[in-house]
Amino acid sequence: SSEKNALGHPLLKPKNPVPSDIQISQDIVKEVGLLAIKDVAKEMGLEEDEYYEWGISKAKVSLSVRDRLKDEPSGSYVVVTGINPTPLGEGKSTTTIGLAQALGAALGKKCIACIRQPSQG
Repeated sequence: SSEKNALGHPLLKPKNPVPSDIQISQDIVKEVGLLAIKDVAKEMGLEEDEYYEWGISKAKVSLSVRDRLKDEPSGSYVVVTGINPTPLGEGKSTTTIGLAQALGAALGKKCIACIRQPSQG
């Protein structure tokens, strides 16, 4: 039995040498599987009527959540932007996922990574 984090998911284990992006993606799906968005929403404390599933791995969150949680302490919003990729191709997406893994898996913080944020204009 593998070790689990506070949410019951397998702990991330650093690998050396670091595998390619595609290998990491394939290993996660093979070893852990995809977590349905409804399970992610439940873990984040969302009520069923506060999000709208957009396929198995995406959702739109209602602004009513902001009203329900208005008395809760505010969190942090981190935007990864304007970064030049490294020679190995690591750029904004890789940095975003790395931050989410560090905050969530390594430090035990509640966090969500949004890779493709909709326009706010």
